[in-house]
Amino acid sequence: MNLLDILKDQVSGSLVSQASRFLGADESNISKAVDGIFPALLGKMISGSEETGGAQKIFDMASNMDAGFLDNIGDLFGGGAANVAKLMNSGSGVLNLLLGNNTGDLIEKIEEFAGLKGSAASSLTKMAAPFLMSAVGKYVKEEALDAGGLGKFLGTQKSSVKNAMTDGLLSALGAGFLGKDMGAVMGLANNGINAGKSIFSEAAGLAGDAVGTGKDAVTEAINVAGEATDLAKKAMAGAAEKAGDATDTAVKAGGSLLKWLLPSLLALLLLGYFGKSGCNAVDNTAAKVSETTTDVVKEGATKAGDAAGDAASKAGSILASAFGNIDATAKKLLDNIKLTVGSVGDQMTKFISGGMKGDARFRFNNLNFATGSAVIDAASRVEIDNLAAIMKAYPDLKIQVTGYTYNTGDAANNQQLSQARAVSVKGRLIQQSIVGSRIATEGKGPAEPVASNNTEKGRTENRRIEVTILK
Repeated sequence: MNLLDILKDQVSGSLVSQASRFLGADESNISKAVDGIFPALLGKMISGSEETGGAQKIFDMASNMDAGFLDNIGDLFGGGAANVAKLMNSGSGVLNLLLGNNTGDLIEKIEEFAGLKGSAASSLTKMAAPFLMSAVGKYVKEEALDAGGLGKFLGTQKSSVKNAMTDGLLSALGAGFLGKDMGAVMGLANNGINAGKSIFSEAAGLAGDAVGTGKDAVTEAINVAGEATDLAKKAMAGAAEKAGDATDTAVKAGGSLLKWLLPSLLALLLLGYFGKSGCNAVDNTAAKVSETTTDVVKEGATKAGDAAGDAASKAGSILASAFGNIDATAKKLLDNIKLTVGSVGDQMTKFISGGMKGDARFRFNNLNFATGSAVIDAASRVEIDNLAAIMKAYPDLKIQVTGYTYNTGDAANNQQLSQARAVSVKGRLIQQSIVGSRIATEGKGPAEPVASNNTEKGRTENRRIEVTILK
């Protein structure tokens, strides 16, 4: 049970739309304000419940709140100014209980945080407060809680308040606004944020070192290849020089042959003898030239090949070491995650460690929602949090979250529900500091069933959330 998630799913959208029209304020500013008001008030409610008699006072007010208008926000605002005035009057009572004389301080801080002007922040805070108290009252009645049970329940909401407190909101509220105990929770949250930043800085540093090492390896490979090229050029130059010497020798040999042949033109037998001898001399010289050239070229090619091979081997070794550092960093970030066998995190880590081979599509096996809604069951959120940890370990990873339902009921409603559930998963990932641009969402309703819709088991399998690695 997450009060802030319920308010976000059932109240925030309609309240922002109706309140922006009623107050004549920009919808984006109203939306930002609502995102700050609900966690701030819930934080004060939690700290108030921990004071002597505090839980009883909240219980008494929540039990008497009308929860009916939670589902009829449009009708409430559509009823005119009188209805809205009644809502705001109720909100003033809630603010007085939770904040007392500090109500004005909160309104000023929300005004600063959301950029609202005039009395818009005051009016909006009074409009929002009754919805929070009504949601608490509804839960109290459904679970038949007493004041003690309510206090325990509110204690379970600390983590959701912590997750909803952005840096900007914490800065606007100031230290100590939520009370001693909640302030300690926020301190732990800040420590967690700082630890996360430190880990990412370390990862970025290792990645930078890896890139630098890779560049050095490539530069060294280029230098060695250049040296190999120079050796080859020198070898070819030496071969050409020896070939030139051999040619000179051949010419000299030929000149000597003519000198002896001219006085002997009348002696045909001697002419034939010396002609044969001269040709053999030329042939022998040419053979030596060919042999010498071949040896020199072979030597040059061998040296060039050895040098290039050494360079490639060294570059490969350095790059492997560099990328090994990156993989080691990812492993370090994942060491403390306990993944259930068959969970989406377990599937993904095995896929990534196996070289990204096969189908990059994985199904959540332990992710549940409240019936007919996009509210994630509290016990299920650990799977999404583990997915967030994996995405932090691999910062280039991009995914698509796809929602499915079975085929019972209206197809359009099923499609909308599947989309809303995919968006809820994305929202949880964003709460865990994953950038939204890395997460695509899609709702496919009853499309692409993986089992028969004629059995309960089959329908359960078809009602699922899948994650696909895009990059």
